[in-house]
Amino acid sequence: MSRSISRTFGASIASIVLAGGIAALSGCATTAGHPVQTTAAATTGHPQGEATGQAAEDSQALANKARDAAAQEAAPGATAPPVEVAQEIPDETEATEETEPSPLDELPENGPQVAPGDLEHGKDLAKSAAVGFDIPMVLNDRVAAYVEYFTNAHRGLFEASLERSVQYLEPFQSIFASAGIPKDLVYMAHVESAFKTNAYSRAQAKGIFQFISETGRRYGLRIDTWVDERSDPQKSAQAAAAYLKDLYGMFGDWYLALAAYNAGEGKVQKALSITKKSDFWELCSSRQLRRETKEYVPAILAAALIAKDPTKFGFTIEPVEPVAFDTVRIEGQTDLRILARLAGTDADTLRRLNPQLRKGMTPPSGTTDVKVPAGSGGATREAWAALPKADRMILARHQVSKGESLGAIAKAYGVSSSSLQRANGLTAKSALKPGQEIVVPAVAETSDGDVDRTHAITYRVQRGDTLSSISRRFRVSVTSIAAANGKGADATIVVGQRLKIPANARSAAPATARAAGGGASAMASKSRATTKAPAPNRPLMHTVRAGETLTAIAGRYAITVDEICALNKIPADGVLYPGTHLKIRAN
Repeated sequence: MSRSISRTFGASIASIVLAGGIAALSGCATTAGHPVQTTAAATTGHPQGEATGQAAEDSQALANKARDAAAQEAAPGATAPPVEVAQEIPDETEATEETEPSPLDELPENGPQVAPGDLEHGKDLAKSAAVGFDIPMVLNDRVAAYVEYFTNAHRGLFEASLERSVQYLEPFQSIFASAGIPKDLVYMAHVESAFKTNAYSRAQAKGIFQFISETGRRYGLRIDTWVDERSDPQKSAQAAAAYLKDLYGMFGDWYLALAAYNAGEGKVQKALSITKKSDFWELCSSRQLRRETKEYVPAILAAALIAKDPTKFGFTIEPVEPVAFDTVRIEGQTDLRILARLAGTDADTLRRLNPQLRKGMTPPSGTTDVKVPAGSGGATREAWAALPKADRMILARHQVSKGESLGAIAKAYGVSSSSLQRANGLTAKSALKPGQEIVVPAVAETSDGDVDRTHAITYRVQRGDTLSSISRRFRVSVTSIAAANGKGADATIVVGQRLKIPANARSAAPATARAAGGGASAMASKSRATTKAPAPNRPLMHTVRAGETLTAIAGRYAITVDEICALNKIPADGVLYPGTHLKIRAN
């Protein structure tokens, strides 16, 4: 074995026994490995991944103890945009999502640099705080260094992680126990995500248990334009438990299983095969594991030591208590801001309860389970059933100007005054105040801005907006919006900024028909009157827009959903993606 960590820190090796396992104080070697390249791709089926890992094996390969896969390079992930600037988030994240860096990206590249005296202090703390563990617990120099790191240099961030963890520990431990794996493995989330549902790594891993999309889907998580269950605490915990169980079945050792969770099972299998070693700590003396993985396991053990008895390490936490919730089933698409009003709560609360809904709304097709505050489930179901379809989506959020009336706002957006009243809990006699924000509803079966307007409107920029996305939303060109606001087409827009959106219709078409209840049938009439017929013997095609459903498209062209499904060989309850080309008529 090469020079050990214990020699690096000038500390002697001493064996101790901790409840739940024998402490092996051999230390992890500090031979020169490749530096961690956290900006590179995720690997084999691992939630976090390393720089040049391997592609994820499918379930069959995993069941057969995996095989090395071809190395792949994935694009760097995205981090959250600055709070004040509206900009698109590429690839894995949606424009309306807010993300935070994964703490795993911030681990010290070469391990914590701890003075010998502080290292001994960390060991003494860990010994005095040792309690029962259901995973093997080792207290070597590397683990002790992370104890010191989390309690000193990284104290503020780790304390916040401890506070957040309280709301999840009991349900997560129950999920892990039901899967037949050690409950103490839940503490790995301190290292993976600091228990943040919106943690997003440079390797494009996401959620509390940091799954890359490929592995998440392999373990049953839905990941698409509308829903990302990597951010769902319960479902991601179930996926993590299943993955860890498979990894332990493959390696028969929890340290190797954790290493594989980080590096990918193919990478660890290859390291074992090349080195002929069978122990994680022995693998640390080789170049076959990258530094990130060598740091990952001791960091988790240190986190578990502290989390089991945080007061021993000087932490005084104010726990984030669990939020009790009811679950309601929502058919089709609606905005969480609408559901929040029905549930008697605020939109931010619903977003925190449902972080898996990427756009702050349910998908346009199928049924979605939505969490609402405990005790409000029954009332929400009843209010939802009674809510007209015209009021189930939001077109925009309008800030009232001095002297503006509800009727004037309704006319500007092409909706009815009664819809505005219902969406905002107002009556015909309600007085509007300058600066007040009004939610403008839109028909659920159409895209957000799918309405003919003969008047310009004012739109308040939201997080994630770009001129391009706003132009698609309101069916006007980027150039038109830019010109109306004295900007260039490549101008930066800022959250909260108000933009003038030009009219998109030349004549006074009956724009209120859809909001007043015309819905899809009114749109179909309009479409038949204005849509140019295709050339004879050529198929009629339709390009799906954001928010559209088969029902809305069928109504637009006066055909049935079954006819569309038959022509395109798609299921009636399938997910429609913007940009998909659907055949409406064969010829």
